[in-house]
Amino acid sequence: MTAKISLSSIAQRNQDIVEASIDGETVMMSIENGQYYGLDRVGSNIWALLEAPLKVEDICLKLQGIYDVAADRCENDVMSFLATLKENNIVEITA
Repeated sequence: MTAKISLSSIAQRNQDIVEASIDGETVMMSIENGQYYGLDRVGSNIWALLEAPLKVEDICLKLQGIYDVAADRCENDVMSFLATLKENNIVEITA
């Protein structure tokens, strides 16, 4: 069973992901499983923020500075997005 993602969790990129940016969006490939993934502009911004390990709370604060979004919606959307990336072994999440 995996731990639930919280605002105090630390997210970081899986180093086995190869990426390229195309028109502000990110295309990625997992070296591990050969799968391709695409991120829209918001997902690409989150990916860029994860260049170094970062607390989920800090990701949300940075996104709120970029986008006009309520804190609770941002937090829910970011945690859901990170959970999907974690399921696909694109990011690692630690407590």
